[in-house]
Amino acid sequence: MANAMNPQDRIEYFKKKYGAALIDNGLRLRPDDFIDEVAWRDRLDQHYTRAWLEFTYGGLFTRKGLDDKTRLLVSVAQFLAMGELEEFERQIPSALSAGASPREVLEIILQSTVYIGYVKASRGARLCEKVLTRLGRMDEITSTQLPLEGRLPERSLAAERLHWPAAKSPEETARREQLIEKYGWKGVSTRIRTQNHQSSETINNYDRIDSHYLGLWFDFIYGELYPRGIIDDRTRLLMMVGICLALNEPVQLENHIRGAMLLGATPREVLEVIVNSTAYVGMPTTVQVVRVLDRVAKEEGRSAELAQAS
Repeated sequence: MANAMNPQDRIEYFKKKYGAALIDNGLRLRPDDFIDEVAWRDRLDQHYTRAWLEFTYGGLFTRKGLDDKTRLLVSVAQFLAMGELEEFERQIPSALSAGASPREVLEIILQSTVYIGYVKASRGARLCEKVLTRLGRMDEITSTQLPLEGRLPERSLAAERLHWPAAKSPEETARREQLIEKYGWKGVSTRIRTQNHQSSETINNYDRIDSHYLGLWFDFIYGELYPRGIIDDRTRLLMMVGICLALNEPVQLENHIRGAMLLGATPREVLEVIVNSTAYVGMPTTVQVVRVLDRVAKEEGRSAELAQAS
């Protein structure tokens, strides 16, 4: 029945059937294809469609713990990491509608290289190019490229030292200088500034068994990708939480929960990434991750920030 209607009548039909607030929120977040999404679900099972709409567009996607732009950028990265390319492609216009720039959407995809590899990230970049071309917004990519040298000409070791967390011991201070002398400062400095809370075991292992690879790793990830400055550290770390959750990678997940909280995200914002992910990855994974967040918040003395306001 709904398929035979003109577009506006179809919207009104679903508003009357499922509730205007649900449909309006879906149209706000997914203006390109939301009604088609509702229509095929409605044909198959109207009860499930109502329950799904109330949980997602009437529930999860109305919460105020995280702004829509950040939430949708994180979900773009999650769908790419999971290989859900149809949903990934659909999510790009949603992120743009929520205020993300084409360059920010692309940056999320490029940054994901660290966790999913360049093959999957390149596939995502090609699909992003396809969507932006269709929307007539590719000029916002070509006109916003970083210079060939990236941000390096704007950086200095002296300036970045001022933002390093304090070393926990004289031995750690000496180790920092050893790494800079051996691998250069552009990657080591970013690592110290953004991930000094993490264990040094991986760095020490590679330094011992394959220093050439460690140098490449420092330069590419910490020297080039993380300091690009197109998305802020808070957004980048929340994206990493989302990717590690989607991939069910527990070690780096905990590391990035800590990192996100250190670099500007509140515990409630981290929680929002996790609970929103229930719609994409299901309950078992997110239940476990909420437990990790709760433990980390306690260890960091930030449980009060995580607690529900009364």
